[in-house]
Amino acid sequence: MRNGTRARRADFHAALIAAGLAAVASPAVGQQDTTRLPPGVELEMRYSKAGRPLVAVRPFTVSITGAGPAARVTEIVSNDLTLSDRFEMLPVTESLAAPDSLRYDVWNSLNVVYLITGDVQPSGSGYQLLLTAHDVVYGREKQSGTFQLPGEASADFRLAVHAASDALVKWITGQPGMAATRIAFQRVNNNSFDIMTVDYDGENLRRLFGSPDMIYSPAWSPDGQRMAYAQKSNSQWQLVERELASGRTRVLARGDLVSGVSYAPDGSRILFDLWVPGRGVAQGLEVHAWEAASGRITKLTESTQDNMLASLSPDGRRIAFLSTRTGRQHIYVADADGSNARVLTPFGERVQYNGPEWSPNGSKIAFHGQSQGTFQIMVADATRPGGQVTQLTSRGENQDPSWAPDGRHIVYTGAGAEGEGLYVIDTTTGNIRLLTRGRRLRFPDWSMSLATPGVASQ
Repeated sequence: MRNGTRARRADFHAALIAAGLAAVASPAVGQQDTTRLPPGVELEMRYSKAGRPLVAVRPFTVSITGAGPAARVTEIVSNDLTLSDRFEMLPVTESLAAPDSLRYDVWNSLNVVYLITGDVQPSGSGYQLLLTAHDVVYGREKQSGTFQLPGEASADFRLAVHAASDALVKWITGQPGMAATRIAFQRVNNNSFDIMTVDYDGENLRRLFGSPDMIYSPAWSPDGQRMAYAQKSNSQWQLVERELASGRTRVLARGDLVSGVSYAPDGSRILFDLWVPGRGVAQGLEVHAWEAASGRITKLTESTQDNMLASLSPDGRRIAFLSTRTGRQHIYVADADGSNARVLTPFGERVQYNGPEWSPNGSKIAFHGQSQGTFQIMVADATRPGGQVTQLTSRGENQDPSWAPDGRHIVYTGAGAEGEGLYVIDTTTGNIRLLTRGRRLRFPDWSMSLATPGVASQ
C-alpha cells in the first residue's frame, strides 16, 4: 500500500511538471487563429497609446567641475520613463540641451507637456541628485526633490536612480512606478536549480543561490529582505525562507510535496501548497498558511481534488487559487480562510487555467489559460467571478504571470518572437518587451519597491 502511495505521488508530481506548473513548452512561434477563442475569453484588441503626455528629459547638469555620473543618470532616468509606458518621449537636440534652455514657450511650441531637469553634485562618498518636473503648459515647476545616490561602483547605484525615476512618475501621474524593483525567477542550468534576479529593465542579471536539488516558486517578502521558496532535500520537500543579506535560511514546513509559495501583502503569513495524504478516497495538494507571529500552520482549503497556487488580495481578505474540484483546472476566489469559494474563470471543454496572481490594487487577477492549444496570459475582473476574461497575449507559449507594483505591467515566461525567456507586457498599451533571454526560466516573481527608506527628500 505504501509503495502504491509513493507511485501515485510520483505520478502526480510528474503530472504537475508536465501540466505547466513547473515547465514552459517550446511550441512553434506564430500568429494564432483568434477567431475561435475559449468560451468567455476575448482577445484584447483595444490597446491605445493616445493621451500619453509628451515628456522631455534635458541632460542633467553638474554643479561642480567634473562630469561625474550626470550623463549616466540622465540615460537611466530617460529609459525608466520610456519603459513606464506612460509617456511619449521627445529626443532632446543639442540646442535644447543647453543648461539655460528653460524657456517654457520653446518647449511648449514642441508640444512638450512635462520637462525634466536635474543637477548632480558630490555628496560624501556618493552624490546628490536634484530633480525637477516642470509643467510646461502652465509655465511652472510642478515638483522637485533631492535624492541621495551612492558611488557609481555601488551595486545599488542604479537602484537609487530608479527610485528617483519612480518619484517622477508619481509626481506627474499620481500613480506608483516600477523602476526600483527586481524580478526573481528559477533557472534550470544543467544539473543545478538556480534562483536568479534581474532588474526590471533587464540589467544586473545575477544568480542568488542554487542547488542540485529542485528549488522553485521563489517569492519576495513585501519588504524585499527575504525570499521564500519550495525545495526538495533528501527526498523530502520543504518550505524555506532565506535572508537575502546574510544568506541564512530556515525551514518553515516539511511534507511529501511543497509548492505554490507566496507572501501575504503585509508579510504576516506565507501561503503554500502541501501534499495531504489519506483524505478519504483522494490525496492531493491543499493550500496552507504559515503564520509569522506564531509559526503555526493552518490548512485553508479542503476538497477531494487539488487546491493550490494561492494569492492573497492586497487587503488580505480574499485568496485566488487553482482548483481541480470540477475535473478541470479553474481559478477560484474565496475568503482568506478558504470559505465561500466561487469559480472565477469561465467553463469550457478542454480549457485549463493556472497560476493566479492578484493585482496590487485588488481589481484584477492575472493567470495563464489554455487557448487554441497553447497557454496565454489572461486577466479577469476580481469582482466578477465567472465574467468575461481578457486574453493579453496570442503568440507563442506564455505562462506564470506576476504583476509589477505599478499595477499595469506583468512579467511572464514566454516563447515568443524573440525566443524563450522572460517577457513584460504593459496591459494598457499592449507593449511587449523581452526582459531576459534564456531557456528553462520559470516562476518569475516581481518585487515591491526595493528602494531604501529615506532615499529621497521632497
